[in-house]
Amino acid sequence: MSDKPEEVREMLTAEQVLAMIPISRTTLFRLERDRVFPKGEAITPHRKLWFKDEVIAWQRDLRDPKSALSQAMRARNSKASTPRKLKAV
Repeated sequence: MSDKPEEVREMLTAEQVLAMIPISRTTLFRLERDRVFPKGEAITPHRKLWFKDEVIAWQRDLRDPKSALSQAMRARNSKASTPRKLKAV
């Protein structure tokens, strides 16, 4: 055990994250699933929290056009804006 006290990191609920990042709850979980948003920590089977410092770092990386995150989000968004081809029936 070290002599240095452990740092307590502030955690956010989904509602608090969504207040910081104006997206839908579904989009939040999709971004997390696609590994472009920090992974939340399940504290109970029905409760998940995110570390505030990781969410802030994500925001910072998103604004940096050279960051891997920013490039991944641009690629992800360009796929979403590509029209889908419909099958002829």
